This record gives sequence, structure tokens and C-alpha cells, in this order.
Amino acid sequence: MGNYVIGALIAVIVFFAVRSMIKRGKSGCCGGGECSVRKVGVKDDNPQHYPFKAVLNVEDMHCENCKNKVENALNSVDGVWGIVDLKKNTAEVRMKEAHSELEIREWVNKAGYGVSHVDME
Repeated sequence: MGNYVIGALIAVIVFFAVRSMIKRGKSGCCGGGECSVRKVGVKDDNPQHYPFKAVLNVEDMHCENCKNKVENALNSVDGVWGIVDLKKNTAEVRMKEAHSELEIREWVNKAGYGVSHVDME
């Protein structure tokens, strides 16, 4: 009887592992979207032109494409420059004008990622 339970448990684990692999294969890296996200840069990359800054702890980033998605979401906002550190799961957001914490969180949320903490500087 115990062997049947262990066998059934292993079968369930294998089923979900295979399903996950198939899902990633169809929908791209990290289970969503394209596997090769082109990076959108900013025209003005002079830090002195951005007097406002926030540092975010970003959740659910796993790969370089995740990093690019978050940076693209930030860099698409006029007057905002985002720089993501994937190893630390942080994003430095430089801004030419002051923006609220709520606005910054919304930019990252729209890209599909969560923000656990915002440190406004």
C-alpha cells in the first residue's frame, strides 16, 4: 500500500514538472511573454539631470528579460530613468520631477512585477 502512495506522489510531481516545462516553452521565459525582451534606453543618461530618486525592492524578477521588462516600464515614463540590479532585486529610479510612491509602484506593477519596499530619497 505504501508503495502505491509513493508512486502516486512521484507521478503527480512529474506531471506538474512536465506541465511547467511545456508552459515555459510556449509562453517564453519566466512563464510570460517573449523570451527576448529588447531593452529600451533613456535619451538623457546624465544622473545630474535627475534630482529625485527612489530605490525599490522588486519581487518576482528571475532573469535578464525580467530585468529588461522592469527597466522598460520605468524608462517609458517621460523624465524617468530606471536601473535594475537583478542580483539584489532592486531598481533605482531617477526622476526629473517628483513622483509619488504610488505612481512608481504602478509603473512596476503594470510590467507584471511587485514592489515590496520603496525608499524615497
